[in-house]
Amino acid sequence: MSKVGGARPGAGRKPGTLNQRSAEMAADILGSGKSPLEYLLEVMVDESTDQKRRDWAAEKAAAFIHPRPAPTPRTVQLQLPAIDTAKDMPGAIAGVLKAVADGEISPSEAQSVVAIIEAQRKAVETTDLLERIEALEGRITR
Repeated sequence: MSKVGGARPGAGRKPGTLNQRSAEMAADILGSGKSPLEYLLEVMVDESTDQKRRDWAAEKAAAFIHPRPAPTPRTVQLQLPAIDTAKDMPGAIAGVLKAVADGEISPSEAQSVVAIIEAQRKAVETTDLLERIEALEGRITR
């Protein structure tokens, strides 16, 4: 029995296809020989253009003229236990979690600190494994 109703495979507008208005604007921009920013600024200051289109041009041009400032990183100071063994890691991460819960640091700052703790964990574990391997090799060669 065949499927009845619903969308047919391959039916409808293909992804990325421009609607009529977008196609007209793209043709205007490409035909003018101007950069997109120049075109947007020209539309924005043209008093004879529809107000909605002028507002749209101003909104799009603003990102080029006034980019968002990059967030400035800040130094975070936390009291964490010494991290000498892999067993010390949960306590350090718990300290970071407490600082987030108390509002001392933001979650994104905590994520950065935990990434540093994770790098320290890997270094500690690598050192421990190297010592164990050397000890095993020492037993085998004797």
